[in-house]
Amino acid sequence: MKKAKSQEKAEQSKEHIVLVAMRLFSTRGYHKTSTQAICDEAGISTGLLFYHFGSKENLLKSIVKMTLSKIDETLEHNGEEDPVQLLENIIDAFFDSLKENSQYWDLYMALLYQPDTKAQIVEEVSEHSTKFRRRVFELMEKMGRKDPAGDSFEFEVFRVGSFASYLANHNEKLLIQARKKIKERYLNL
Repeated sequence: MKKAKSQEKAEQSKEHIVLVAMRLFSTRGYHKTSTQAICDEAGISTGLLFYHFGSKENLLKSIVKMTLSKIDETLEHNGEEDPVQLLENIIDAFFDSLKENSQYWDLYMALLYQPDTKAQIVEEVSEHSTKFRRRVFELMEKMGRKDPAGDSFEFEVFRVGSFASYLANHNEKLLIQARKKIKERYLNL
């Protein structure tokens, strides 16, 4: 019982550090945020940060993995077999995540446009993108689309464009329109 409580407290501590770091990275920038600033804001010792993450770079990678896992979760079928419904679930989860987790995505976008941070996260981002594209291709094939490779590529371009456009100005109307258009185009609604 004590071990479980201790583990739970450690996870809560890690989550708190991640949330503080994410907020600071997205408002101040990754390079302008020191580990000491994170610790001060989180109310922890630097030893605790290094115990949980080992370095600021590993903390950044944890944030990126957490962000990407939110999208990866949408790729699971959870018992659903209809490829059209699965693709619609993926679309909805993606657009919902953009709106509900905009702080994650703002940071993610900022990191991708900084060459030195992009180099730190490129492996995780590439793995995620490959998994996402493969899943969409499989669904397009099951849906019987004439050109699943071309359609899945085009889908990815539309998705990434929607992502970048929304994060540039957080226009809710744009998000609603993009969700509607992608569904019309790829779900034949």
